[in-house]
Amino acid sequence: MAAHFQTRDLEDALAAGDRDAVHAALHDLLLYKAVDPLAPAALDVIVGVLDLGGRAAAMALQVMYASAVRQGTLPAEREEAALRIRAALGRSGDDRTAVRHALHLLAVLGDAPAVVEQLAHDARRFDGETVRKEDYLSPAVAAALGRHDADLAVLEASLAGRAAEDVRAIREYAQDPDAYEERVRQMQDDEVEVL
Repeated sequence: MAAHFQTRDLEDALAAGDRDAVHAALHDLLLYKAVDPLAPAALDVIVGVLDLGGRAAAMALQVMYASAVRQGTLPAEREEAALRIRAALGRSGDDRTAVRHALHLLAVLGDAPAVVEQLAHDARRFDGETVRKEDYLSPAVAAALGRHDADLAVLEASLAGRAAEDVRAIREYAQDPDAYEERVRQMQDDEVEVL
């Protein structure tokens, strides 16, 4: 009942096929999440928006990401959510915000193979600006990747230059995030001393 109340406007917009109203309803859910945290059943409704693609899917990923990070709430139908998030990730193209949200959600939903696949796809495109290793440096993603270190080692060995260095850094972070962050801090401090 509470989930239906939370998603009534979204469900009406979906039924009407009005993409602008879908986007507006998602925006409202995002704005009011602190006051009215979403229930798992409400997130199941939001997962359905991913099939629309485009701006609506990106906003749905943002709403689900915010719910997962801030309240620790995930969709009730986790397997279905992971399948649809994986498909949305495949359609995200160059929308790196949507990619980061999808990666985090897949990691917390336990779909580590999808995270590894996306890393393999991205690794050849690491440029430090558009596609960055930092997209993979979060505790949830690190936990997912840490279970697949052998696959990441093979990926790293297949790469050269910056891409190999970035995958190596992601592997280091996945193995021990605190040690990696301390090493980066120390390198930054050393650079400041040189200046």
